[in-house]
Amino acid sequence: MPTPVGHALGGLIAGAAVAPSGLLLCAAAGVLPDIDFAWGGHNRETHSLGAAIIAGLIVLAWKRDPRLASAVTLAWASHVLFDWLGSDDTPPIGVMALWPLNSNFYFADAFVFEAISRRYWLDNFYTHNAWAVIKEILILGPITITAFLWQVRRRYRRPGKA
Repeated sequence: MPTPVGHALGGLIAGAAVAPSGLLLCAAAGVLPDIDFAWGGHNRETHSLGAAIIAGLIVLAWKRDPRLASAVTLAWASHVLFDWLGSDDTPPIGVMALWPLNSNFYFADAFVFEAISRRYWLDNFYTHNAWAVIKEILILGPITITAFLWQVRRRYRRPGKA
């Protein structure tokens, strides 16, 4: 499962691609599914496409901006995707991606992202987690930069813009 750094980058990618005015909100939406750590239900309902749609609907009702609502939905969904593609070593394995349609856990066995250690007493805690963050930046950094550059290019190619 990616770190908050990787999840924030996923949110920034969604925001840069769809609603650049809402980058901070999208970065937060990329990280927010992990709020379920607060009640010990990690990878359950908040890690689903249903929760992503609910988050988008809340933003739509709040801001009345369909583009921002879509970007928040995609940012939240990026968290689900990244956890699905990540490594998981804590049962239940995977994410409850299709909630509320079903409560099954889905796991890709792709191991694109490292399983983050929360066991601070282990010898390799810091080195393992540092490598996980570096790997996320190496994978997601170029995509994030590309999304930003695409948005800048798009902005300056509009008719009537200098």
